[in-house]
Parts: sequence; C-alpha cells; structure tokens
Amino acid sequence: MRPRPEPLKRGYDVDDNAIRFSNYFHALRALVHLHCGWLALEPSFERKYALGDHLHDDARSLSKVRRRLYELRHPSEYPGAPGDELAALLDRLDAADSPGAYAELAYGTVKPALVDAIHVHLDTLDPVTDEPSLRLLRQLAERQERHLAELGPPGATAPFSDLGALPVRLREKRPLQVLAPLDEPARDDFVEVTPDGDPYLVDDLYVNGGENHVPTEAEEQRHFFHALMDAELCAAELMARNSHEHPEMPWDFHVDMARQTWDELRHARVHDVLMRTELDCAWGDYPVGFSYFRSIYALDLLGRLALFNSTSEQGAMWRHSHRRKVLVGLGQENVAKVFDYLLADEVPHVHNGVRWGAYLLGGDERAYREKVRELRAGLDRTGAPAAASVDD
Repeated sequence: MRPRPEPLKRGYDVDDNAIRFSNYFHALRALVHLHCGWLALEPSFERKYALGDHLHDDARSLSKVRRRLYELRHPSEYPGAPGDELAALLDRLDAADSPGAYAELAYGTVKPALVDAIHVHLDTLDPVTDEPSLRLLRQLAERQERHLAELGPPGATAPFSDLGALPVRLREKRPLQVLAPLDEPARDDFVEVTPDGDPYLVDDLYVNGGENHVPTEAEEQRHFFHALMDAELCAAELMARNSHEHPEMPWDFHVDMARQTWDELRHARVHDVLMRTELDCAWGDYPVGFSYFRSIYALDLLGRLALFNSTSEQGAMWRHSHRRKVLVGLGQENVAKVFDYLLADEVPHVHNGVRWGAYLLGGDERAYREKVRELRAGLDRTGAPAAASVDD
C-alpha cells in the first residue's frame, strides 16, 4: 500500500510567484550587466576570474528565470520594472565608482538579498504544484551561496527582509546604465604594462601558414604562454564589454558573450597553471601591452565581431592545431593538450561572430562575410589592424 502523501501546502499563487521571479530577474540582470562592465577594470587576476565565472552562472540562471516567468505569465516573460526599494538599490550599483565599490555592493548587499529571498521562497512554495520553481530555486541558491563564499565580504547582510516580495511596476521598464568607455584594461600591480609589450616575442608566432613559428624551447615557451595569458584576458574583457555596451542586443547575445568571457578566462587560468607548474615562470614575469586590445576595442560591435571572433579566433584555430601536432611530435603532450582544448573552444567563438554579425546586418550572413573580407584587407600579416601583434 502506498504511503499517504503530505497534504499540499498553500504556497504562493501564480501571480505572487511571478512577482518574486520578476524581482530575481531585475537583480540578476543588473549583476550580469555590471559584472560585464567592471570586469576589465578589476586588476586582480584571481578576482577577475571569479567575476567571469559568476557572470556565466548568473547569465544562465537568468535564462532559467526568464523561462519560468514565461511559464507563469504565458505567453510573456516581461518582468516589468523594479519598485522603489529595489530600484534604489540598483541605482546604488550603477553609481559605484570603482571595481571594489561595485563588488562591495554586489556581494555585500544584492547577492545576500537574493539568497535570503530564495530561501523564503523555498520554505513557502508547495513542492508538488510548484516543483519547477523548486528545482530552479535550489540551483540558484547553490550558485549564489558559492559566489558569496568566494567573493562575499564577512558579515554581509541583506537590506530587505524579503526581496522577492517587493512590488513590481508591470507597465514600466528600467533602462540599463552603461559605464564610460575603457582606456585600457587593468592588471595586477606587479604586471608591467608597456606600449610594445614583451620584446622577446616575434611576429612569426602569429601568422598562419608555413612560416608560423611554434615555440618549443623552455625560455621561448615562458614568454609565449605569458603573452597568451594576457591575450586571453584581453579577449575576455572585449567580450564582456561587447555585452555591457550593447544592452539593446537580444538576451541570447549576452548569454553567448558571458560564456565566451568565461571561456577566455579559463584559458588564462590554464596558462597560469602551466607556467607555474611546468615552465618555471609566473604571471607578471614579463611585460604586456594593449595595442591590439585598443585597436579592436575602438571598433563598433560589428567590427569587433568581424576582426576578433571571425578573424583572430578563426586564425587561432589553425595555429592551435598546428602547434598541437608539432608539440605531440616532440613528446610535449601536456603542453599539446592545452592547444587541443583551446581549439575546441574557438569553434563556438567563431560561430558567435557569424551569428551576431549577421544579426547586425539584418540576418544576412553573406553580407557579414563580405564585411569580414573588407576589414581583413587592412590587416598586417599577423592579423593585427595596426602595428600590434597578439594571439588568442
């Protein structure tokens, strides 16, 4: 005989449930948007990496929140605008004047408020009639609690007793504020930044074809992977700024940029570990430069996608494959494996360029490829629009 089930809880009605998810939407959307804005200006590599990891989590979580809103308000996922209390908190986030001030608010106030509200939600909902919310909220709580464990200040407290219960203005929309354009990204204070970067590196490292030089000796590999780590950081910062500076783009664009930002930061982490464990060097041992970053960042979104995703990343695919084959032949399997995984990640990065470049041209992929060819005509043999030479 089957055991008698627990009686159904009253829980939330559908409208109250939708209000709660709308408030989670506004908090997460602000965090994704502003993480993308501040990431390049955070100097610490460790904190920059964590921001990119959390950004990717929050973008995925927001996609699920949007879906739940669609289910609760079929056929709409429209979250309205936050009420006065939440809007005031998000205005404080917008007004932060440094990466540290932003992180203090994001991790000391907004994320704790999210966690508290989610636990209220979990304690109150009926786990049978509202099982979709139950599963989503458990995952969302776990992610937010991990973020707080990694970057949250001691004694962080929520400013509201229950963020989820705050009122929502259904017929309004809150615009996202965009930070001032970058001059250059920030690096740890022990990293030397010079106009020309590391003079040890040669242009032949960054060309496609028979003249491409594969670093095989220890000293050369130290300089190469150090520069490659910085190039991955620059790539992450470009993708994050693509998202932040273009809030009008479809949500799927922001999800793609968040994933690529995380990918590029993971690549940088791989190089950091490889240098410290196998190459007897470390981040900061050699100078870096930002001339290539500046040349790409100066372009509009279409130009960035064409020359970074559809040119630099596409060229990197060939070079990573070539390097892997050479290094396997020399018995350097661990270093070769790095290029194997970099190559796998570059494929969707190139696709991001085609997908969103074509979108910007009315969905015309042929017009986008023509734009790529036009812009490539002005590049030097390393693929750089100016004198800079960098690889990702």
